Amino acid sequence: MIQDLVQHIDRLIQQRPAAKTALTPFRELALLMVQVDPQTKPVELEKGVMDMKQQEGFPLFSRDDLPLDFNAAADLLKNFLGHLGATDRDDRKGLKKALKKARDTDGWSRNLFKIFLRQDEEALTLIAGEVDLNPKVIQFLGQVALIPSIYALRDAVSTNIDTDGWDYGYCPVCGSQPDMAYFAKTGRRYLHCELCGEEWVFSRIRCPFCDNEDQETLGYFEAEEEEGLRVYFCRECMRYLKTIDKKAFEEVAPLELENLATIHLDLLANENKFK
Repeated sequence: MIQDLVQHIDRLIQQRPAAKTALTPFRELALLMVQVDPQTKPVELEKGVMDMKQQEGFPLFSRDDLPLDFNAAADLLKNFLGHLGATDRDDRKGLKKALKKARDTDGWSRNLFKIFLRQDEEALTLIAGEVDLNPKVIQFLGQVALIPSIYALRDAVSTNIDTDGWDYGYCPVCGSQPDMAYFAKTGRRYLHCELCGEEWVFSRIRCPFCDNEDQETLGYFEAEEEEGLRVYFCRECMRYLKTIDKKAFEEVAPLELENLATIHLDLLANENKFK
């Protein structure tokens, strides 16, 4: 899948020129990701344990315990920092400072990954401040550096999961929340994991974040002249989920890219007080 990212990015930019600003930096990182071959440790999961977890609503792993190749991710992070630090970005000094930390301080990169995985915003702010970077920048780079290892793990275990029988608003593999959704051509709604990219069936009229099913407080809006792209929201928890209707598109890119290409919908949702 990673090998196809660049091709999908180029197609999206051609079809939606407004997405170029968001997708071009990711394209540069994708070219570096293709060079990574993470060493996935054999994962032995007893079928009885997997069945029990699924029946009781537990994901296969917690984010903290994902068996990932942190060494490969650390090398990739250094490649990201070196590449971006050599550009004319406004934060290039911070990127160079982060690269020095990653090279000279044992465990700095692994600590960053662990902070990201346990979603510790306070610790993330501190580690970003040490290198004069915006926390969102260091979080994004850490997340993208983990992608090859996370996807390798997901591909190794996802065939053991009955995603059609998983009726929860969090990922059956890693327990993370969805960052996007789509309607298949059959009309079924699928959620997409923000971390590992796993996809699973979920009720059409139901909030995945708070389980609200009250149609009076559930709704959606869409941007002008963008058929097939909607933002579904819940007024109970004030959360939202960008959603693609695949019937409206000849081809849909991986949702990791669609998420970047639809940042303008995030802005619309934020303007309407959704988070």
